[in-house]
Amino acid sequence: MGSQMAEVDALTKALKDARLAEAVQLDAILNARDARILRLGALRDAVLPELAAHDEAKKLFDLNVVEGERPKLWLDLISWVEMQPDPKTYRLVQSRESAEGVLFETTDAAEMQRYIIRVMAHRLIERERKQVSVAASATREPETKTAGYSFGALVFVWISGLAFGVLALVAYGLINGMLKI
Repeated sequence: MGSQMAEVDALTKALKDARLAEAVQLDAILNARDARILRLGALRDAVLPELAAHDEAKKLFDLNVVEGERPKLWLDLISWVEMQPDPKTYRLVQSRESAEGVLFETTDAAEMQRYIIRVMAHRLIERERKQVSVAASATREPETKTAGYSFGALVFVWISGLAFGVLALVAYGLINGMLKI
């Protein structure tokens, strides 16, 4: 019976050690997550003053840190910054048609800030270009395309059909004896 008590005590101690190790690991994961959130928040605070001076930029970009398993600093609907592959590396990601693409990666927050501002500038110019293109196409006269037949061709076909119909009725009358020549 003493041997069973020693085994139970050993198992109890092993379970306690495993729980402690898991708690330490969970604390480390939470601390790393918190560190990611703090770094992304600091990056957001560094970029926000750049947006304050530009109304169009404020409309297009909405910098928000979203907490989660992988915290992200969203720039717009398709671009975000995350701390990957480690809590000290900033990674700018953009969602594309079929996959996500990494645009830039660095451990330097100031360098990431400069790159984000460059990306924002390019997106603003792209948006302006699209607006000018839409405005230009709206002021242009719409092109009218017809089916490809002119009015004269349609009149000719109509008269030909009428003449063929009259000839068919005359032929029917002659064949059935209704008309005599």
